[in-house]
Amino acid sequence: MKYVNFLFHIYQPPLQEPSIITKIVKECYLPLTKAICDFSDLHFTMNINLSLVEHLHQFAPEVLANIRAAYEQGNLELTSSGAYHPIFPLLPGNEVKRQLVLNEEGLRRLLTDRFQPKGVFPPEMAFEYQLAPLFAEQGYRWTITDDMSVAYQGISIPFDEIYTCEGVSVFLRSNYWSNKFADNRIPGSGKACVDELFHSLCDWQGKGDGYVIIALDGETFGHHHKQLGESFLGDLFQAFRDNHQRTKLACLSEINDAFPHVSQFIPPGSWSMDKKDVENRDYFSLWKSPKNKIHTLQWQFTDYVLDKVRRFAGKGNEETRKEMDKALFSCQYWWASFWKFNPGEIYKGAFNMMAILQQVVELQGGDYRQIRDGESIFRELVTEVEKERIGRHIEEKRE
Repeated sequence: MKYVNFLFHIYQPPLQEPSIITKIVKECYLPLTKAICDFSDLHFTMNINLSLVEHLHQFAPEVLANIRAAYEQGNLELTSSGAYHPIFPLLPGNEVKRQLVLNEEGLRRLLTDRFQPKGVFPPEMAFEYQLAPLFAEQGYRWTITDDMSVAYQGISIPFDEIYTCEGVSVFLRSNYWSNKFADNRIPGSGKACVDELFHSLCDWQGKGDGYVIIALDGETFGHHHKQLGESFLGDLFQAFRDNHQRTKLACLSEINDAFPHVSQFIPPGSWSMDKKDVENRDYFSLWKSPKNKIHTLQWQFTDYVLDKVRRFAGKGNEETRKEMDKALFSCQYWWASFWKFNPGEIYKGAFNMMAILQQVVELQGGDYRQIRDGESIFRELVTEVEKERIGRHIEEKRE
């Protein structure tokens, strides 16, 4: 039997525009969650961060109703994660724990009070070995990262056993198959897609039992690629139903129970890492690269504001602390990477961080030296962003 897991990761940042949420709900979230509900005999895994749950609670509760129904009828497994999608390896351990607790509490409050996750999805699949004991301490049985993190280091990619770190299973998503779906490089019909997948797995794994994990942004289906919307999902899921004697759609916890476990060191990485990042030991280059001056200043500012918030325990701190939790979302750093540069999104995060600093200083009674020092970093960040923006604009004009 070939076990196939689809892990749908759906997320929107805390500062996302409502119009964008509404658009993605129509194109993706409603059709995807309805299809999962309708195919109740097929099993799936989903990660939805509290950040998106809060948006959907306000703008599209019907999506949450679908997820709740699928979870409670038993064919959809839900993972835990960071509530506001921070990059775990870039945060102190106590902040990682806080994000996990906030996420679980929030999903029980707004999604289903039965929420009891067995696994944790680290945002962007950003993983390092030190996270494993932290996850174990929080009671999780498994986590996941990309298989290229081991392949680049010459470690074989398992298909009939599961690697473990500190007693926690570390699943490895198929970079090959996940990106075939993400890039829409798959056959147009569900049957052809399932046939190609099955024969590919047999070529790799032989005729014995094996598994593959296809994990990607849920927004791929209908939002990123219109051709992979409602009609395609129905066709694909029906093809898996028709081929149940040779391919079984399973959630990750089922796969975790079905295969033996082997202890193995898992190198750091994410689902966006490439070979050059490994060679440079720059494992999380899209969010914090030592070669990126904007990243350096963003994190200097983030660490400064986070320190002030954590030190303040006075009246009004609870709301400020909540805003700080949200402010750690990953997108602001991603937009500062070389390939994704977007000044507006960088400024959105930076101005939000400055507002939190001003709020803390006001609640403390007005130590304006903190504002001065924070503004110094902020201004340097703005200067660096503008240097990059203007430099790119000049290059474009030359071309």
